[in-house]
Amino acid sequence: MSKDKIFKNLIIVLIVVYLGLYFAASVGYYDYKSYNKVALTEEQIIKFEEDVKNGKEVNVDDYIVKEKKIHNNKIGKLGKRMSFTISGAVSKVLSESFRTISKFVIE
Repeated sequence: MSKDKIFKNLIIVLIVVYLGLYFAASVGYYDYKSYNKVALTEEQIIKFEEDVKNGKEVNVDDYIVKEKKIHNNKIGKLGKRMSFTISGAVSKVLSESFRTISKFVIE
């Protein structure tokens, strides 16, 4: 593969990722997720207030909802491997780039 094709493919991938994130933000995906968390919190506040009115013993742990995200499926593992691979490649490219730039600056 020539450098031009690699560069073009990289630019296309970056544009697709950007558009995907932009679309998710414009559709309101993140706002919807935040709204669900707030609604759940409001439900817990109402439950807490009812328990206080009824004179029940109140414990904070009963009203805090902990989200457990399990990413132990094939897609999660693939994403994790891709992330580590991309991170390592970017790290190597940046290291080599700065090493090359430093040679020019020193000379």
